[in-house]
Amino acid sequence: MEAGKRNITDIFNRARTLEIPFFQRSYVWSERNWQRFLDDMKQTASSGRPYFLGSVIQKQRPTSTGSKIGDARRVIDGQQRLTTLVLFFNTLCRVHNRLDLFDTTFRDFEGRLILQHNHADIEPFEAALESRLTSDVKAQYRGSRIIAAHDYFENKRNVLEGISPLSLLQLVYFVGIDLGSDEDEQQIFDTLNSLGVALSTAELLKNELFKRDDVHFYRETWRKVFEHDAPTRKYWDEKVTAGRTRRGMVDVFLQSFLMMQDDVGEELRVDRLFEEYKQHLACSGTDRNAFITELTRTAVLFRENVRANVLEEELDRNIGVDRLNVLLFGLNTTTVLPYALYVLKTVPDRAEREKMFRLIENYLIRRLVCRETTKNYNNLFSSFMRARLNSCDSLAGRLAKTTDPTVRIPTDEEFVRGFVENNLSNGQAKILLYMLERSIRNDERQSTALMGASRYSLEHLMPKKWRNHWGTLPAEEAHRRDQALRKLGNLSLLSTKLNTSIRDGAWEIKKNGSKGRHGLQHYASSLETLAPYLSRSVWDDSAIYERGRWLAEQALRVWPFPSL
Repeated sequence: MEAGKRNITDIFNRARTLEIPFFQRSYVWSERNWQRFLDDMKQTASSGRPYFLGSVIQKQRPTSTGSKIGDARRVIDGQQRLTTLVLFFNTLCRVHNRLDLFDTTFRDFEGRLILQHNHADIEPFEAALESRLTSDVKAQYRGSRIIAAHDYFENKRNVLEGISPLSLLQLVYFVGIDLGSDEDEQQIFDTLNSLGVALSTAELLKNELFKRDDVHFYRETWRKVFEHDAPTRKYWDEKVTAGRTRRGMVDVFLQSFLMMQDDVGEELRVDRLFEEYKQHLACSGTDRNAFITELTRTAVLFRENVRANVLEEELDRNIGVDRLNVLLFGLNTTTVLPYALYVLKTVPDRAEREKMFRLIENYLIRRLVCRETTKNYNNLFSSFMRARLNSCDSLAGRLAKTTDPTVRIPTDEEFVRGFVENNLSNGQAKILLYMLERSIRNDERQSTALMGASRYSLEHLMPKKWRNHWGTLPAEEAHRRDQALRKLGNLSLLSTKLNTSIRDGAWEIKKNGSKGRHGLQHYASSLETLAPYLSRSVWDDSAIYERGRWLAEQALRVWPFPSL
C-alpha cells in the first residue's frame, strides 16, 4: 500500500483508467452537497489556499496481456467526490472556453474518459460530458443524480465565471491510497471509516462476481433478487442485530449461505466475510454462473421465510418458521439462521419442516429459561448441517443424546426450576411470555387479538417500589421479596403502560385502577398467562412462586422434552 498527498493530475493520470465498480450503487449526492462543494471551490480560488478534498482509495486491477489499458485501478472509496469533481470541471472549463484543459486533465491519451462509471450511471455521465444531454436522454434517465448535478452547475455559470480552472488544478488535493491487487480493500476501508458506515459485503461481492460485460446476467439474477424495487431494497437493507453488531439483512443472508457450503469450516470470520467468499470461490472450483444462480435462488427462499418484522405482527401459532423468527430476532439468536435456511432448502415436506422448527424453538426456549450460554450455537448448528440432519427424528435424536453441558437440552426438572428460580432480562422475559401466551391462548374465547411481540411491554405485578404501598418487612424478608420481584411469576405482558400511580399502587389499586385510571383487570384480563391470577385478593411472595410453577406446567405442554 502506498499513501500520500495527491493533486488532481496525480489522481487522473492520463496513462491510467479509474473504474468505479461496475455494479456499485448509483451516484447519490444532492443539492446540499453540490452547494457546499461550489462554495468551497469559490473560496479556494479567491483565497489561493490549498483545499483538501478527502481521501481516494484505489486498488490495482490486473490487466490481461495485450490490453490497451496499461494501468487500471478500481475506485474503492471516493466515487462521489471524483464524479462531482469531473462534472464540475467540465462545466467550469466550458464556461471559460477551456475544454482543452478538461481533455488534457480528465481524458487519457486516447481521448477516453479516465473515470469509467458504473452500469447505472455510465450513460448519463458520458452524455453529460460529451454534450449529449438531449431531452430524450433526460427523459430516459429521469431521476438521475448525475444529470441533476450537471444541471446544477450549468445553472451556476455566473458563479463559475469568477473561478479559475487553472488555479483549482494547482490548489485542490487529496490523500491518495493505492492498494496492490492482493490487498484487502474491505479491511482498509472499514478501518478508515470506523466511525462511519462499513463497506457492505454485498457491494464488494457483487463486483467480484460480475464483470462489465455481465449486465444481462446481473439483471436476471442479482438485481432481480436484491435490487428489483423499493420494497426489495428495503428488505435487504434493513438493519438487524446480529451478535454484537447491527448488520444489513443482506449480509446476514450472505453469512448464512456461505456457512451452508461444504468446504466452509466452523470458524468463518464474519468480519472478513468478503475475503471468506473470495477464498471459497478460489478453492471450491465452483462455476461462477452456477454459484450466482444458486446464491440468488437461496436468497429468494430466505426472503420468503426470514422476517424481522414478525415482531410487529400478530403471530400465527401454527407457523413454525414465524415462531422461530420471533426467537431469532427477539432474542438476538441469529446464529441459528444458517441451519434454519438449510432446513428450508433441504427438507421438501412442509409438515416435516414445521416439526423441525418447533423442535429448534423447544431447544432455544429451554436453554433460555435455564440461562444456558448461547456462545456455542454457531458451531452446534453448523455441525447439524455437516451431519445432514434434515429430519425431525435425526435432529431430536441428536439433541436428546447430547451431553456436552455447553449445548445440551435441559431436562424437565431443570426447565421447571428455571421458571421458578431464574431471573431473565426484561427483553428475554417478554419474548418468553409472549411465546407462551401465543401457544396456550384460545383465540375463540378472546375478544381482543394478540398483537405483535414488539407492541407489549413487561410489567412487574408487585412493583419494584413495593415499600411505598405494600407494607414493611424485616430486612431479611425484604431482601427475599426484592429477589422474588424479578422472577417470571411476577412478570406479565402488558399492551399499555399503567399510570405511575396505578403501577406503584397497592394490589387492589393495581388490579382495579383508581380515579378513572384503569388497572390490570382492564388491560390484561384477556391474557391467558395472567388472567387466572387477577382474582386473587393478595399478591405476595408465595403467589409469585406459585404462578412461576403454573407457568412451568403450561410450558412443559408447549415445549416437551424431545423423544427419540
